[in-house]
Amino acid sequence: VPRSPAGAQPSQLTLDPPWTPVFVWEKVSLTCRGPGASVPTRWYMDEQLWKPAGPNLIQFSRDKPSRSSYQCQSPGAELSPPVTLSFSNDWLVLQVPARVLLEGDALPLRCRG
Repeated sequence: VPRSPAGAQPSQLTLDPPWTPVFVWEKVSLTCRGPGASVPTRWYMDEQLWKPAGPNLIQFSRDKPSRSSYQCQSPGAELSPPVTLSFSNDWLVLQVPARVLLEGDALPLRCRG
């Protein structure tokens, strides 16, 4: 995993919808933002280079249940913290925010069928 110059800001990875798990076939958008240019963006899945020179917004879905960790890196920025996303084919899912929560944060839950 390439590193940026010392002191570089980390890239910020956002997920839409911002919940996990999502249903299989449901489209998910990942957006990567850094302090400067937004392209080309490097995308990582499960700590492996997934898309070496992509746009800063990607959309995808899965056709079977899976769970993966995603990261991105904008030009001149550090690698983003990982976001774990699960795809489910269950009839009912209990969703939690896909972002990192800290002790004391409220934990919203959402039930979808």
